[in-house]
Amino acid sequence: MSKYQQEYKKLYHEKNKIITFPLTNIFYEELRKKSLSYDLSVNSYAKHIITNFLNKNDKPLLTIEEKEYIEQYILISRGIANNLNQLTHKTHIGKVVDIDILISSLKHYEDEFKKFVTKKS
Repeated sequence: MSKYQQEYKKLYHEKNKIITFPLTNIFYEELRKKSLSYDLSVNSYAKHIITNFLNKNDKPLLTIEEKEYIEQYILISRGIANNLNQLTHKTHIGKVVDIDILISSLKHYEDEFKKFVTKKS
């Protein structure tokens, strides 16, 4: 082991402690299943639970489905914002804006957003 690795390991163990404890298979399986829904390892999920408890912090984790939902929401919102930004830009440079195309585009995003929201409820 190189000197660098020895120093790193020494500093790591001075700042961090590794904790191990036994869990019954039933509790471990429950922990494993819940960690999968958050796309975390069992250890990372357990660490999150313990540190939140110690800090009296109720900061929730997002499930994979919740992350995908938020990403889809952001995508739709960006499309709307992009259209509005283009409209504003064209107006400022004196270009003629075809209102029918604008309304059609915004209607498309509105429909997509409605489908998105009703799909989730």
